[in-house]
Amino acid sequence: MKTCSAISLSGGQGKTTTVFFTALLLASQGKKILSVDADPQANLTFYLGHEVKPDEPSLFEVLTKQVDVEDGIYETEYDNLFIMPADRSLLRSVIFSAAAGLGHSS
Repeated sequence: MKTCSAISLSGGQGKTTTVFFTALLLASQGKKILSVDADPQANLTFYLGHEVKPDEPSLFEVLTKQVDVEDGIYETEYDNLFIMPADRSLLRSVIFSAAAGLGHSS
């Protein structure tokens, strides 16, 4: 398994677009791809055609260990391309991280 990430705290740098098109390209070449949307805006989730239903786990539930990792992975309309979606609940991860001692120190 190989891991590729597009990470930056700054917005507007093309991270989501880069991940979206790279994932499509690799999936079209027969590679199994899991895209993890870690942005509460959930644009990658939207671009891949997934809508998180109220009773479906997203990345937040996986990160907080409310569900197994496998339960947070969904098929997309594209062959070989899967999504671990984000939704607005991911905003709570900041609170969760701070309560767990993982947040920013003041």
